[in-house]
Amino acid sequence: MQKETTKKLIVLAAVVLFLIVGAWWTNNKEQSLENNRKVTIGNVTDFKFGVYGYIHFTYYVDGKLFEGSDPDDASWPEYVREAAPKKHGFYPVEYDVSNPKNCKIAITKNPWDVDDLFRGAIQIEGVVEHAYPISDNYVDLHINYSYLSGDFKFRTRLHKDSLPCGTLANCEQAEIELFIPKNYPELSDLYLRSYDRIAKAKAAEKNK
Repeated sequence: MQKETTKKLIVLAAVVLFLIVGAWWTNNKEQSLENNRKVTIGNVTDFKFGVYGYIHFTYYVDGKLFEGSDPDDASWPEYVREAAPKKHGFYPVEYDVSNPKNCKIAITKNPWDVDDLFRGAIQIEGVVEHAYPISDNYVDLHINYSYLSGDFKFRTRLHKDSLPCGTLANCEQAEIELFIPKNYPELSDLYLRSYDRIAKAKAAEKNK
């Protein structure tokens, strides 16, 4: 009997110690975030509501991609949860300058729109890796570019009369100018101008 009681006390002590250490660790992270806070843009990649609810998101710091995960509710420590998150929506992310993996996403009432993202966008140089027609009127361009410590690639579909490199013949390996949000450099104006993406966005808006 005494042996069983001792075992229960050991288990209870271990649980209490675990909770104390967890609270201490969380509090230290919160304090560091408070002291070294900076704000960037995050993109919600997935979420789930419930007892084990979560919000997964990506964000960039100095051109480097990071992945974050927060609880879906506003439990301790305090999180901003003004509405349900929207998948692929853009929201503010606070991160710790001394440890960028220490972060929080703020789910505001509405996600940022494209104009918000590109406010203060910067102009950089990209290179057309490949260019080829997919119809009589449209051309696919595969473009790469670098920003700080990140390298990026994307495909865009543009009308042959609005190519950034002039004509199809001039596009292969051409250097072109594009605009990117400095806080989420994965996006660019040419990526968003892709004919098929615009059509898809219009269809999604119509089906709401």
